Amino acid sequence: MRLPSVMIGMIRMALLSLFSCGRIAFRLPVRLDPNVSLSVRSGGRIRLGRHTSLNRGARVSAVDNALLTVGGYSLIGYNNVIVAREQITLGNHVMLGANVCIYDHDHVFRQPGVMRDLGYTTAPVTIGDNVWIGAGVMILKGVTIGSGSVIAAGTLVNQDIPENSLVYNRRELVIKPRITEREQNEIPG
Repeated sequence: MRLPSVMIGMIRMALLSLFSCGRIAFRLPVRLDPNVSLSVRSGGRIRLGRHTSLNRGARVSAVDNALLTVGGYSLIGYNNVIVAREQITLGNHVMLGANVCIYDHDHVFRQPGVMRDLGYTTAPVTIGDNVWIGAGVMILKGVTIGSGSVIAAGTLVNQDIPENSLVYNRRELVIKPRITEREQNEIPG
């Protein structure tokens, strides 16, 4: 007899909570697909609300005493990466499309030394209730996205977004010849 995937997810969550010494907390039910990673290090904490779903390949991490909170009825999409070093808060009924990245930190790099050892600058990320984040969106540190907003696929979010906004990057497709006409005429033959 096979256990339903919901039951397997609940067992996985209970084991995660137990082995993380309470640094991963959740309110049942929570759906956890296979190949999902929840990671807490150096005092980090993760809180998941009721009916939260994490799809296959999602990587959720809280480190350096950070708090990462996901509200109820929210969906973490396929292959999402969410890394908190200070604080990331997702409200209730938040939907993240595939391949979304959310970071509340940047690497320090404008100092001499080995870059990986220079540390981070951090600022909280807050996403309100009932927000839809399209596939491939990247949300950077210090951003607040107001409730009821929609962020279109492929958008880079690096500033605050008011409530009930539709946000997209306007991009132009640039097509140029790989070889100029003059260069083409210089090719022997």
